[in-house]
Amino acid sequence: MTLVKKTVLAALGVLLILCGCGNKNKDKDVNPYEAGPVTETDTRTDEEKELSMIQGCIQDYNTNRIPEVEKYLNTQLHPLPLEVTSLPEIKSLSDLKKEEAYIENSNSSYAGSYMVDDKYKVIFIIYEPTGNSFWLNGRILFQIDPEQVTVDDSRFTEYRTTMTSLLEQEKRVLNWLYGLNLSLSETESFPGYYEVLSMGGVTPHSLEDIRAIAERVFTRDFLEENFYYSAFYSESAMFKEANGNVYCARSDMIAQETSSVYNPRYIIAAQERDGIIYLDILADSLGEIQPDIKRLTMAKTDSGYRLPAAY
Repeated sequence: MTLVKKTVLAALGVLLILCGCGNKNKDKDVNPYEAGPVTETDTRTDEEKELSMIQGCIQDYNTNRIPEVEKYLNTQLHPLPLEVTSLPEIKSLSDLKKEEAYIENSNSSYAGSYMVDDKYKVIFIIYEPTGNSFWLNGRILFQIDPEQVTVDDSRFTEYRTTMTSLLEQEKRVLNWLYGLNLSLSETESFPGYYEVLSMGGVTPHSLEDIRAIAERVFTRDFLEENFYYSAFYSESAMFKEANGNVYCARSDMIAQETSSVYNPRYIIAAQERDGIIYLDILADSLGEIQPDIKRLTMAKTDSGYRLPAAY
């Protein structure tokens, strides 16, 4: 074999290796939760696609892939109820009960449910039977019959009392940070700013006073990440401090409702992990307790329980 042929063959070998490596690296970047380009015709029926999507959803829960899905899709999904560790597998749509109420007057194409045990129910709702990731065209609900929940369960008295108080205060505090529902001077103290006369019956004399009020309800980390920059630190901050007084810019925003739909009288289960209290709870709608399970959290701090999120 001539030297030229050997050189050509060697170059081809290197090229093939590089192509193979490139394909492998490309595969690593594929997002399994995005609907990629269709490479071949999917001959499955809608029912087969729906079954595949639901089985994938169940597998995501049972293999603890929900955090991964949330990261990929930049969203928050319903966690398993605190008293549920896994979901039963299904082999056919006949393993589910058709839920017509979730199909009528909606844009969903399929809804089916099953009981995890004698207490918890799961509903799978599909908007389009693509056969791809369930989360791109579906959602899940975890439910419990409100009649099975002990109202004012004595096991959760401390959590119920604290969460009731925090929920009553959270919207009020957030409104204040947006410059809403404050008692302000009628006279402009300096361009665009008016003296704060009262904040919930208290007259703040410094920005630290306002932070102290907010941090009786929320964790400082949550407030720093979501509210403090616009409230105190930016060039056009909502609040400014001068000469022992606090001044606020007038806001055109609309105040949020102070009432919460969550009903702490209906706490189903509670669990503490790493200083966070997780609560499964029910909510009201039009004066009736709904079966959909909600998840609320409280952070355990040196000063007591605080909300690490807004609800």
